Amino acid sequence: MNKILEDWEKATWELGNYFVERYFGDDASDVYWIGNDIGDVLAINDYFFSLDFIREAIKYNATTKQLFDFYDLKLEFDTKNKPMEINFRNFIKKDEI
Repeated sequence: MNKILEDWEKATWELGNYFVERYFGDDASDVYWIGNDIGDVLAINDYFFSLDFIREAIKYNATTKQLFDFYDLKLEFDTKNKPMEINFRNFIKKDEI
């Protein structure tokens, strides 16, 4: 494998592990990349997070409450097949107002 890709995969695993520790701590019993496709969707217990979502949670310093509140809200909209009018970044920032 190309050295650049190896470094990216290693860094992506580190980012994923940081996310797991920060938001799940010792409660994370089952952690893996779906289809073993590092950088796509990270499964943690019964939750699923894209790399973009992981990056935004860390970048914008989302609280655990914000993370799970948004996750639940998005799941509710998705199950009703309705579009959300707010993204995760704006959802986090609304608490700053």
